[in-house]
Amino acid sequence: MTSLRRIFLLGAAAVASVAALVAIAAVVNGDFGDTEGKVFATLAATFVAGSTAIAGLALLARGVLRPLGILGVLLAAGGYVLWTEQIWAQHDSERYWDFLLILLAVALATLAATTCRLMLSAPKLVRTLFPATAGAAGLAAATVATMLLRDNGDGWQLFAVLLILTVLGEILAPILDRYLTPADAGERLLARVGGLSLVAVRGLGGTVRVDGSDYRLAADEGIVVRSERHPA
Repeated sequence: MTSLRRIFLLGAAAVASVAALVAIAAVVNGDFGDTEGKVFATLAATFVAGSTAIAGLALLARGVLRPLGILGVLLAAGGYVLWTEQIWAQHDSERYWDFLLILLAVALATLAATTCRLMLSAPKLVRTLFPATAGAAGLAAATVATMLLRDNGDGWQLFAVLLILTVLGEILAPILDRYLTPADAGERLLARVGGLSLVAVRGLGGTVRVDGSDYRLAADEGIVVRSERHPA
């Protein structure tokens, strides 16, 4: 999980850096043309696809909702190929654009459902908030698909309501999970040293707690437990 997060952060930093360089070049040259627009669109597609893929892989790593995780990875890979090809080839087909927009809506709904599940550990929220948020996201994608296929925008109010509910679920997930998860949930015994227990606790990433006091670790630091009988 940590390696996936690290890959995502590095990838996001790389995408942001490239976007900044393209923007600087456009400003210096005094021209923001079609090529720059395609580069930015490709970077946006890369970020969305990367986020969806990483979320799907993280869900698979947890071993929960594997179908949703697999769907996220497949949508990320297939959608990225199709969107990138369209950005640069510019196929003149209204129906093909509709298909791509529907694909994007489904991918974003999958991303919302996946990230919501990843943020939850309290069983009560997994049974209530997650299905509500995932359902709202799925219905929002279905509403977009219906409007595009019928070439009618009459469902925009329903879509807006469902989108608001989806965003609300994403915002509430980490907040409510924080308050509803017991303090000792997610503990994992690593080792016993003398009369002490070395325990890993979820939610304390980068922190060591000793007798109620917290000590922050640097990004490149880890913990080594040494026996007094074998000093370093």
